[in-house]
Amino acid sequence: MKFPHNINRVEAFSDGVFAFAATLMVVNLDMNDGLQWFGAKASGLISFGVSFFVLVILWKIHYNFFRRTSYIDDWIIFYNAVLLFVVLYYVFP
Repeated sequence: MKFPHNINRVEAFSDGVFAFAATLMVVNLDMNDGLQWFGAKASGLISFGVSFFVLVILWKIHYNFFRRTSYIDDWIIFYNAVLLFVVLYYVFP
């Protein structure tokens, strides 16, 4: 007997992982030096901005996929888990 998967739980877990990834990106910023930090590490701030907007684009694609589908099976959950792993893998270091 096959039970239907709850799409809301998959979306909630995925949104939590994307939020955690965004939090990891912010935690890695070092804001101890005030305005001197901004001038000295402008390239780091630019790379943070690019990384953040790439994360937002990935989230938007993910959001659109789950809004347009009503069918969830084990393979979709597996591929979703792989995507979330890749997102966290690239943000974590």
